[in-house]
Amino acid sequence: MRESGLQAGDRVALLLPNGLAYVEAYLGAIAAGLVVVPLNVRLVREDYLHMLADSGSRLLVTSGEFTRRVPGLLDVPGLTVLHVDQGDLDDVRVGAVPLGEPSTGEAEAPASLMYTSGTTGAPKAVVLTHRSWARVADRTEQVLGFADDEVILHAAPLTHGAGFLLLPTLRRGGHNLLVRGYDAARTVAIVEEHGVTGAFLVPSMIRMLLDALPAAWTPPPTLRRLYYAGSPIDADTMREAVLRFDGRLLQSFAQMESPMFFTVLDEADHRRVLADPDSSLVRSAGRVLPGVELRVTADDGTELPVGEAGEILARAPQTMAGYWNRPEATAEALAGGWLHTGDVGHLNEDGYLYIVDRKKDMIVTGGSNVYAREVEDVLLRLPQVADAAVVGLPDRIWGEAVTAVVVPVGSDRDDEAVIAGCRAALAGYRVPKRVVWVDALPRNAYGKVLKRQLRARFGS
Repeated sequence: MRESGLQAGDRVALLLPNGLAYVEAYLGAIAAGLVVVPLNVRLVREDYLHMLADSGSRLLVTSGEFTRRVPGLLDVPGLTVLHVDQGDLDDVRVGAVPLGEPSTGEAEAPASLMYTSGTTGAPKAVVLTHRSWARVADRTEQVLGFADDEVILHAAPLTHGAGFLLLPTLRRGGHNLLVRGYDAARTVAIVEEHGVTGAFLVPSMIRMLLDALPAAWTPPPTLRRLYYAGSPIDADTMREAVLRFDGRLLQSFAQMESPMFFTVLDEADHRRVLADPDSSLVRSAGRVLPGVELRVTADDGTELPVGEAGEILARAPQTMAGYWNRPEATAEALAGGWLHTGDVGHLNEDGYLYIVDRKKDMIVTGGSNVYAREVEDVLLRLPQVADAAVVGLPDRIWGEAVTAVVVPVGSDRDDEAVIAGCRAALAGYRVPKRVVWVDALPRNAYGKVLKRQLRARFGS
């Protein structure tokens, strides 16, 4: 990469599935003092062209699979494309002189640009420094209890969540077991055949894994933990997972701006759920880790007492340097030296954090605040609801009307039954004033519902 003309600090984009080529290109770029830009393989043309232009990437490492699927990738000005499946990397290696040792840049220099999922606008690039990645690796080893014989299964994409386990596993001399795509039944076999000690999964992957388990299956003794994060976990899924995996579960809460670890719901907490399925820990994101500061604040910045919901602010050693080329967004997110997460939650008297919603998803109806997530939780328990999202739509009386956008189970589309089910579990002002039925909810490549599309579609 150096001998092809790239200079320290240049950006290298990777558009590859999990595999050896991704790891080689990732480590090669870091060793050469370059900045890695991982691209999610599930995005669309407009996403890729935006990210390549926004990052100013000079090199894209990819394969013909993507250049055929995404017209225009080969035409981005100033971008060189290397095809791993056409021998391009082999050609680079032939005349290159190996580095004697990896580049040793400044700890505060950018190591990667990690694009956010962009549910409320164009994706922003989070600048993670070498310090950030080192602190994530330190914390991973500590929180997950890494030993020297780890076999970490990467069934989720290395471009986001799973990628944060790659470096600490290498640092401990462990084995990174790479899987190109997620197949729940095959994952069960891999765990047993290869002595997998741990894996990172998102909650939806855990649900699929549970559905694929044979009735008499028990976790092998080699499996130490399943680590999950990235989205809320359904309460029933968590209870079933705790039972089927003998409590060997661990959950964390953070965000890409400060990856992986603000709070942790550890194995002991999960075992408490095993003993008491009705425990409130089913809904908790865990307790704040040592070395992390966390506050729950009102809109004016006032710190709120235990039990009262507000925006979660955090300080942690792995926090981003800022957003790439977005000084105003950076100043807003890091105002006062705290990361403003945009998540709303509260702490209980024992120090456990409970996430209520995203701040931007809060609905103000008739002067009262309604958190979309708490209404969605009720909707998803109704027998006639397969999927649901709640948004606030303009209303001349209430300001915003709580609106349930619902995917039905089968052909049953009974508005009154849905509203009655909500009325039985929610305060009156939180009950949806309108039910809209759809065949599917719009989601981005990370599986997050695109509520701005719902507001645009139904707002009139």
